[in-house]
Amino acid sequence: MKKYFPLFLIILISCSKKNPIEKSLETKSDEYWCYYTNCDSYFTYFKFKDNKLSYRYNIDEDGKFSTRPEDPFMPEDPQKWSVSEDSIMTWGNFSYDVVSYNDKAIVLVYQTKEKPYLNYLFLIKEKESDFKKYSDDYNEKRLYNPEKYKTHK
Repeated sequence: MKKYFPLFLIILISCSKKNPIEKSLETKSDEYWCYYTNCDSYFTYFKFKDNKLSYRYNIDEDGKFSTRPEDPFMPEDPQKWSVSEDSIMTWGNFSYDVVSYNDKAIVLVYQTKEKPYLNYLFLIKEKESDFKKYSDDYNEKRLYNPEKYKTHK
């Protein structure tokens, strides 16, 4: 029995480790993931918990994050999520390819039946004290900082 205990311990530890993408989804208490697409002008915020459930947050009238649904007759249930070793994120009833990720942003892609046949979804980590108010705040970064976008010839 003594010979097998270290092997069992190693297997247990390696199985309980999170993959790097799952680890990047972790947030501090004052951080949220902003769900953003270039097609929507509406924000939704999420937290991905260790229990493999994601919780949806909205911003209430006081500018505070809340799990209270915007429509009280349509409560939002937590969604199961996971990320496989080959970078496929399953979230609720959908599967996404993880195109890129770091501790501040995650780019997901999914197929559609209509052109362009692939759509992108962005998760952008934001602090509670510094969240974006409009979707164009992401898109208009170039307008506010044109000097940073010099063309290279």
